[in-house]
Amino acid sequence: MSNITLKELAKKLGISISTVSKALNDSFEISDETKQRVRDMADEYDYRPNILAKSLKTGRSNTIAVIIPYLANPFQSQILEGAQQAAYERNYKLVFMQSRENADLERDSLRTLHQQNIDGVIITPSANSDLKYLKQFHQNCPLVLVDRIDFELDTFKIGVNNEKGAFDATQHLIDMGRKDIVVLCGMNIGVSQKRIAGYKKALLANYIPEKVENIIQVDYGQSREDLIKNLTNILATKLKEHKVPIGLLGTTDTLTVSALGILSKLGVSVPEQVAVIGFANTEVAESLNPSLSTIIQPAFDIGYKGVEKLIELVESKNRSQVDFDTTILDTTIIPRRSSTA
Repeated sequence: MSNITLKELAKKLGISISTVSKALNDSFEISDETKQRVRDMADEYDYRPNILAKSLKTGRSNTIAVIIPYLANPFQSQILEGAQQAAYERNYKLVFMQSRENADLERDSLRTLHQQNIDGVIITPSANSDLKYLKQFHQNCPLVLVDRIDFELDTFKIGVNNEKGAFDATQHLIDMGRKDIVVLCGMNIGVSQKRIAGYKKALLANYIPEKVENIIQVDYGQSREDLIKNLTNILATKLKEHKVPIGLLGTTDTLTVSALGILSKLGVSVPEQVAVIGFANTEVAESLNPSLSTIIQPAFDIGYKGVEKLIELVESKNRSQVDFDTTILDTTIIPRRSSTA
C-alpha cells in the first residue's frame, strides 16, 4: 500500500497541490476531466487524505455514526453495510451502536456519540423513541432517519414503500386462494401503520371484509425468549379460531422468520394449512424448509443513501438553508414454497 502524500500526487499529475485538493473535494472550480484524472491517480496510488489535518481545518472529526435496533437483524445489518461502503468512499470513519429497541439506551448512545465529537448520526429510531430528545440532539448534531421515518423531525429521511410492499404480499396470499389472512406486526414500530394500511387496502380491493382480530400487535420490547414464547401462544390460539387454510403476513424480519419456525414446531403444514409471506431480508430464506416467501427491502441502498445525505448535511455551510427531502425506495416480492402450492 502506498503512502503517497498530496504533494507527491500533485507532482506526478503535473498540477498544483491546491488543484488536486479541490479536485478531490469535488470543487466547482475544477473541470470534470481534471477531477477524473486526479481521482484515477489517487486510486492508483491508494491515496488517502490526512484526516487529522483536515479535521483541524474544518472543525470536523470526519467520523459519523449509525444507530440501529439490532446488529444481528439481517435487514439492519445490511443497512450498516451500505453505510460503511458510502462512508469509506468519502473518507469518513464509521462507528455503530445498537439500541436494542430501548429508548433509554438509544438516548445514552446519542449522548456518548456527541461527547466523542461525532459529525452526524444515521438512526433507525427504536420503538418508543424519545422524539423530543431527537429534536434537541438534531439542533446540535445532524440526524438522518432511515427505515422508520414517520417522525416529525425536519431532516433527510430514507425509507421504503411499506404500504405497497404489504399490499403486494397480501395480494399474493389472496391470489393463492387465502381469504382469511392474519398479519403480525411490531407494537409501536413506525413502519407498522403503513404496512397495516397496505394490508387493508389489498383486502378492500378484493372485497374481503376486514377483521380487527386478524391484526396482531407483538411487543418488541420483550426478550427474544419471551417473544418466541408469546408468539407461539398467539399462533396456537389463532389456529384454533380459524378454519384452515389461512394466510399469514409478517411485517418484520423477526416476526416472519420466527413464525415459520413456530408453525413447524406446532406441526402445522406450510403452505397447505398456513401460507406464509413477509418482510425479511435474510439470505437464508431460500434455504429454509419450506423456502420462505419474502418482501425484500433495499437495505444496502438505504444505508448508502443515508450516509450520502448525512455527509451533505454535515458539510453544508448553513444547515438551516438545506432543503430536506424524503427518499422512498421500492420493495421486491419473491414468492417461494412457504406461500405457493
